[in-house]
Amino acid sequence: MTGGLRGRPERKFCVTETPDVLRERMVKGLRERGALTSSEVEAAFRKVPRHLFVPEVSPEEVYGAPEAVFTKHNERGKPVSSVSAPWLHARMLEAAQLSPGMNVLEIGSGGCNAALLAELVGDQGTVTTIDIDSDITERARRLLAEAGYGQVRVREADGARPLQDAPAQGFDRIIVTVGAADLASAWLDQLAPAGRLVVPLRFRGLSRTIAFAREEERLRSDTLIVSGFVAMQGDSTHAPHVVRLAGQDVRLVVDEDQPADAEALAEAFAGPRHEQWTGVELSGSEGLLPRLDVWLAGAVAPYGRLRATPAAAERGLVGWVLGSGAPAAWSNDSLAYVTLRRAPRAAQERYELGVIAHGPGRERLAARLADAVGRFDREARDAGEPVVRAYRRGEDEPKLGTVTVDKPSVRLVIT
Repeated sequence: MTGGLRGRPERKFCVTETPDVLRERMVKGLRERGALTSSEVEAAFRKVPRHLFVPEVSPEEVYGAPEAVFTKHNERGKPVSSVSAPWLHARMLEAAQLSPGMNVLEIGSGGCNAALLAELVGDQGTVTTIDIDSDITERARRLLAEAGYGQVRVREADGARPLQDAPAQGFDRIIVTVGAADLASAWLDQLAPAGRLVVPLRFRGLSRTIAFAREEERLRSDTLIVSGFVAMQGDSTHAPHVVRLAGQDVRLVVDEDQPADAEALAEAFAGPRHEQWTGVELSGSEGLLPRLDVWLAGAVAPYGRLRATPAAAERGLVGWVLGSGAPAAWSNDSLAYVTLRRAPRAAQERYELGVIAHGPGRERLAARLADAVGRFDREARDAGEPVVRAYRRGEDEPKLGTVTVDKPSVRLVIT
């Protein structure tokens, strides 16, 4: 025995992996899961020292975190700033389609994403990152300088307002890294004619990171990513309305100030249920439900999300509702939501979509929502991602009769 006194156990040392090794493993994992698809974004991920932007936690946690690492909480303990999950950083940057020499505006200053942007636009491009919180901008400025990205311009400003020193021709890319309830007019005004806007947008109880490109005078989506972000602060803050149907266990999330009589809907939910099964089936690995959620938001009004705790399911208050919630529709005194069950007589693991409804108009409302699910199956199931178009309010808006989502600055149409 060496290295210790006789009779004592030999001390074993654990060799900690270096940040470079951890970063290479992260990049390999992102490439294998399809989050990294271009050599340019992959090279940026290999170069940016991600761990330097979250010095409060270990490099192992930074590079191995499956989701965001929160870096600041408000006085109520709610997260207000974070470094996004690596897979989400990667997918957003791929969707942005960045090139050397571009002028980029980032809204929400964590520091790490700005460094990745700086690598992608190179010495001939510019990156401006802004945040409304002085603590966050001071931190971002310090960490960017320490990591070797002092050329990134950091500004304290409300991201929903015009930036005073924006390029005359507009920004080639605007990347929003905080959850938004609207597409601010300033973003449309300061986006270059051939620009792209990537923004985590909340609508109808859903949260999707959407990559928009210009289509004449409007914006048209070409990428939708299921994701969640800390909410934007300042002028664009807008919280959804929550209708409690059964205390804390079952609730209806309502966005865009859609009318919902909380008392009448809670009374309806306490009454008998009606079930209607659609015959529409899916497999567990098909990935159909996120597309259905968005498509229904453009086909049904009013529309929101029914959310329930596991305890609610155990008590039989709700049908099979996933953790992300279920598409829901309602009227003055009735409500209906989409549910699942194992498909009858299926030889393999398959599930059938159905509708559960409550209230005096439950059968009629269930039939309407079930019909929409059937139309998705016939018309849109094999058509790829739904398309979200954004029209300025009062300018070039779609004709009446189309189901629309009205935001303060834009009208969304989903097809």
